[in-house]
Amino acid sequence: MFTRFEKLSRRASELKNCFYCGASLPAISGEHIFNSSWGGSYKDKNLICCQCNFSFSNSTDKAFLIYVQAVMNSWVFRGERHQEVPKIVLENKYFLDQGAKLKLKQPLIEDEILPDESIKSRLTFNSKSEAKRWIEGDGMATWLGRHPLPEEQEQLKKIIIEAQLDITDAKPQPMSYQLNLREQYRSTAHTILKCLGFFLPEWVQGDLTKPIREFARNDKGDWRTFAIETKEFFSVAEQATRILGLGVQHNSVEVYWSSSTKMVVGVLTILNRIKRSVVIAQDYCGSDSILYVVEGTHGSKKPPDSVFIEFDCKQFSLPLLSVQYFSSPNNLCQYFRDELAVLMGIHYPIDAMTARLIQEIEKNNKKNLKLDQVSLKEYLNLFLSFFLDLGKVTGTSVDMSKARSKLIESGFANLAHQHVGKLYTDPDVESLMTLAFERTVKDFHAGVLNAG
Repeated sequence: MFTRFEKLSRRASELKNCFYCGASLPAISGEHIFNSSWGGSYKDKNLICCQCNFSFSNSTDKAFLIYVQAVMNSWVFRGERHQEVPKIVLENKYFLDQGAKLKLKQPLIEDEILPDESIKSRLTFNSKSEAKRWIEGDGMATWLGRHPLPEEQEQLKKIIIEAQLDITDAKPQPMSYQLNLREQYRSTAHTILKCLGFFLPEWVQGDLTKPIREFARNDKGDWRTFAIETKEFFSVAEQATRILGLGVQHNSVEVYWSSSTKMVVGVLTILNRIKRSVVIAQDYCGSDSILYVVEGTHGSKKPPDSVFIEFDCKQFSLPLLSVQYFSSPNNLCQYFRDELAVLMGIHYPIDAMTARLIQEIEKNNKKNLKLDQVSLKEYLNLFLSFFLDLGKVTGTSVDMSKARSKLIESGFANLAHQHVGKLYTDPDVESLMTLAFERTVKDFHAGVLNAG
């Protein structure tokens, strides 16, 4: 099926002029191939000039911020330009701290006037340490309207120490965000063009890509003539993500040279959660090919990797991809609103729960490296808690006894009978635990674990 399959060398140095404006290269400062706010770290001075680079910084580079912040927050990691894991600011008195933990922006004080005209106060803090800082700092003085007496401070500290932690399930919270789809697609086109310039400079400079370059750099043309929805029948990105376990901490681009659509199409995937596709060139006549470019978000500053694949279309029963333009403006807006709602309402909490599960497993591994009956029960309870929370997010009532039985029959029984005493890092133990989890997740989605 493949007539060519190779890793491409870096060729950006062949670009002597900025592919947008023609200014001489190399530039004084480098340009990220994948945006640094998405976790990209590699820069190159041989792609575009400094002036063109700067032109994208005000709005285009920020077009995907809400998506990226949500993924980084839920999985608890940060990009190169983030000083810390991003927080999600909500419209009311709360914000989402790393790991999707709902917290108060500031201590909550609720005063109630009783019938005898005395005042009953309810003070809510995110933690006891925060409460202590509030008492010893300006918070208590501002609340009282005077400096508190030492005995008042000590009395309140005593109440705080004795107080019980109030754990309740977080409910959906209001949040608004203005989507700028035109800037999202300009950012998409800009990233794909940089990948072409880095590995296939002859393509980024040709006449066929002039319209998309004008759109990306100068906002010329209607963005909806470039924006498309694609279905990839052969996706290198999906294969690599699944086989190599890349997860959310990577960005990628696929460029399709498609004889069936007579198009060159670029597909950008940000953090394995957000996908945008654009028409790079029309009236393409040639063989079917795919360029796959990938860069991790680990701050290595290493250049992205690539694979170039050329197909024998006679040996391939399906086209590489199908292409569909977005329909009416109303349907278009609804499509992207629904996409964001799914990301924030489904993927975001489930990602955060999955990240917490992984963190708890790693914590248990450090505590006890060898498998025994006690630690096995702890792992089983971690998975059961995950399915209980998953049911809350998806609005599904989970029968915990069914979930326990499925986990046991899918792998935990073998762990208990055949692998006690082995290390948790043993491949047999890891694979059985993963298999038990994946099978039970599949049963959950199939409704097998439903109560009643």
